[in-house]
Amino acid sequence: MNRKKGCAMIALVMAVLLAGCSGGNNTNTSTGGAASSSPSASQQPASEKPAEQKTIELDWMNNPGLIGENSYGQKKLEEMFNIKLKKTYPIAHGDYLQKQQLQFAAGDIPDVFFVFDPATLSKYASQGFLAEVPMEMIEQYAPRTKAKIDEQAPQGWFYTNVDSRNYGLPTFYFTGQFTTKQLWRTDLLEQAGITAIPSTIDEMTEAFAALKKIGVTGMSSNGQSFYNAFHSVFGAYGVLPPQWMLKDGAVVNSAVQQESKDALAKLAEWYAAGYIDPDFITGKDIDTKFTTGKLAFMDAAHVSSLDADNPNSAASVVKANSSTGTIDFGPMPVGPGGQSGGWAWGTSGNIWAFGKQLEKEPEKMQRALEIMDALQNDEEYWLPLAWGEEGVHWTYKDAGAGVAGGLIHPDPYNDNVKLQENGIVDISTGTTFWGAQANLDIVGKYYGKEMLDKYNLYNKPVWDIFGKSDILPSSGKYWGDLIKLKTETFARIIIGDLPLTAFDDFVKEWNDKGGAELEKEANALYQSIQ
Repeated sequence: MNRKKGCAMIALVMAVLLAGCSGGNNTNTSTGGAASSSPSASQQPASEKPAEQKTIELDWMNNPGLIGENSYGQKKLEEMFNIKLKKTYPIAHGDYLQKQQLQFAAGDIPDVFFVFDPATLSKYASQGFLAEVPMEMIEQYAPRTKAKIDEQAPQGWFYTNVDSRNYGLPTFYFTGQFTTKQLWRTDLLEQAGITAIPSTIDEMTEAFAALKKIGVTGMSSNGQSFYNAFHSVFGAYGVLPPQWMLKDGAVVNSAVQQESKDALAKLAEWYAAGYIDPDFITGKDIDTKFTTGKLAFMDAAHVSSLDADNPNSAASVVKANSSTGTIDFGPMPVGPGGQSGGWAWGTSGNIWAFGKQLEKEPEKMQRALEIMDALQNDEEYWLPLAWGEEGVHWTYKDAGAGVAGGLIHPDPYNDNVKLQENGIVDISTGTTFWGAQANLDIVGKYYGKEMLDKYNLYNKPVWDIFGKSDILPSSGKYWGDLIKLKTETFARIIIGDLPLTAFDDFVKEWNDKGGAELEKEANALYQSIQ
């Protein structure tokens, strides 16, 4: 989908949606770092500072992470906002959804909890787990967050909307405006006689063939990821399954388009030739195989992969394994039709939701909203929970440059496990366990110029025209089964367990299992704002 048209569409949709919810119509977007138009904390004083309000107890299922008991982060949160967390939830990211659903099914609903995606939120709403969050309450108790989401991440209001009712507070996602990095072992390319990083699908094919001759597999990907598996290869054919996209004036799902079949044909060809690691199906050991020289290309690396100052970065690990090992970022490959791009989420991330019981305890929802408003818009509250204590958990990379030079975690807090134990999110990208990310202006400021330059390098994002693919009314009913169908079928076609012609059967099954109904809903939503 044309990026400019897609952004305009989101703005139009949000103008309609926000007008219906609250009368707001500010739908400008921001890439972070711009001067904030919202009042600062000092310009918008509350009747009482958070620490001066009466103590309140909350069960808060935080942003996923293995937080230690009575961690620094928990104590700091309780101190700053005069609250008591009755329960803590140390859950690994990969286990979060399953454990959350099991807990809810048993009737144990926290006051505040983090929800990954709109389909899950819709499911929880239908099961009666959620408290409605009137937009007027957000405007009163989280006014700066409301204004910044309207400005910087308006698609987020799609995520919290179920049957024209609002069931949560969207979060910001600064890096959602960037694609993951394409990372190459340039030393292996040189050994294979390839003098330049491939920039097209044809050049990748040539490079993979040359690499095979020296005993190196071309690439792998995370086949378990419904969105990230071989995303840049699909992008080279003009699709990013399972995003909703515009085609010939209609909304269609990219998973069932001919272009996806064409991309699968190329991937199946590569697999049969031995250019793709068989373990892509599970996504197992990709990093290890890359850093030890068994793989030459990763299609979803982190922007910090080249950080030689970080002993855990790909660059450092490669160098530790081989003194001559070198890596570098490469462009999104260009396909036969001249297209390229990679999956990006947009600038709204996830959702904070509230247990049904808070409809009878509005003061708890109010306090939680106030806390989020502070953590997302006020550096005084955000910094100690996003990075920790200066001189202990973090220092400036360059004291003279200050924030512009970036921040680092010194030993022992350059260990992700240690950070999480202390209640600090390991990736340190402006995220807190209890407020998620701050608004884009704050987060972008703390990345530092060098890091931002890396994010913008070879950046060619493509995002769903609705922000996330599972925001439609019937997504909760169908989306899980469709994603499972897509993930399994694509993997089986790539490895040759199914012939390429099975794609046509997949399209029919997709439509029969709810894809056709979702497409009707997607077109109705799109047409409603034309």
